[in-house]
Amino acid sequence: MRRTALVGIALLLVSCGSGDKPAAKKESAAPATAQAPAKQPREAGVLALDESQQRRVHIVVEAVRTKTVSEKVSAQGQLALNEDRIWHVGAVASGRVSALPVRLGDSVRRGQIVGRIHSHDEHEARAAYQQATTELNRAKAAQAFAVRRRDRARRLLELRAGSRQDVENAEAELSNTEAGIEKAQAQVVMEQTHLTDILHVAVMEETAKTLPGAGGNAEEGIPIFAPASGVVFERKATEGSVLNTGDEVLSVADTSSIWMIAAVNEVDLSKIRPGQSARVQVRAYPGRDFMGRILKLGEKLDPETRTLQVRVAIPNPQGMLKPEMYATAAFEQAEHRAALFVPEAAVQEINGVPAVFVRRSATEFQSRAVRTGQRDGGEVEILEGLTMQDSVVVKGSFVLKSELLKSTLEEN
Repeated sequence: MRRTALVGIALLLVSCGSGDKPAAKKESAAPATAQAPAKQPREAGVLALDESQQRRVHIVVEAVRTKTVSEKVSAQGQLALNEDRIWHVGAVASGRVSALPVRLGDSVRRGQIVGRIHSHDEHEARAAYQQATTELNRAKAAQAFAVRRRDRARRLLELRAGSRQDVENAEAELSNTEAGIEKAQAQVVMEQTHLTDILHVAVMEETAKTLPGAGGNAEEGIPIFAPASGVVFERKATEGSVLNTGDEVLSVADTSSIWMIAAVNEVDLSKIRPGQSARVQVRAYPGRDFMGRILKLGEKLDPETRTLQVRVAIPNPQGMLKPEMYATAAFEQAEHRAALFVPEAAVQEINGVPAVFVRRSATEFQSRAVRTGQRDGGEVEILEGLTMQDSVVVKGSFVLKSELLKSTLEEN
């Protein structure tokens, strides 16, 4: 009986222990759930940096600036050679190029010999010039002999040893020799002009040195002269090339002045005129302005783009601007307006959109998308996204951009 009672008590204790365990688990889980803090979502685009962190990354904040600017018409285009300062050098006679030492990009000066052409036309012209010169010398000799005969006939007439008929004959012969001199001189001038045209240089300066019998070399060839100082930008012949009269040999361009061919929208045509100043920028020199002036407006709109070609002349004394560069022109207007500006360093591109970091408090900065306008002296106009009361990060904005992108990746 006592044994049976002990077994019953043991069973009762086991059943009580098994019933208490789930309750214990519930009690232990409940406090854990109650202690977990709720995660507050961070406001998009906001970064928090205390003062020490700001000093460490050199954060500098400035107020948005307001200044008066002139209205501008912008146009895209390309640079091109100034067609008024291009010289195409052609062959003045048919023949073979015997020398052409200049290469593309070489600088040449006006009057410089840049090549030579071996031509039979040159030899024929030299021979004709020499023959005309010889005939002129013969005519002068005949005239001198005729003068002596006339003078002798006159002396004999005075001594009554000659007749007046002899004097008249001598004077007629002298007149004929003088006419012969005039004819020979005209022939020399004609042949000299012909030879000058072929050699493209004054006979006394260049050709006389190479005439047969003048101590020169008649085989030097027709010189090719640079018509102006500039740069060789095209060469259409090489040594050994056979050319016909008029064939182009090379081209020289003066790049100290260059053109921009800008495409101006039809709606902006009333705002531009010849002589108006233009501020030109190219990709090769970001932030640098090149001043130019409108030369001429085109005569016909492009039917597809509805734009008009406008020719802008730009001084290029250092040769920094090159043909075919893409360029942007801003044509200044007489009207002025107030605009908001920030330093260019304040604007960062975030997810393909221009943005700035605006100070919200002493330790908070918020990225804000903006729409930019014209650039002026290292500053950029803000058309949308900021007000006059805003202050933006002008130094250290790239660090804030990096931290913002990093935190966005961590959240994702």
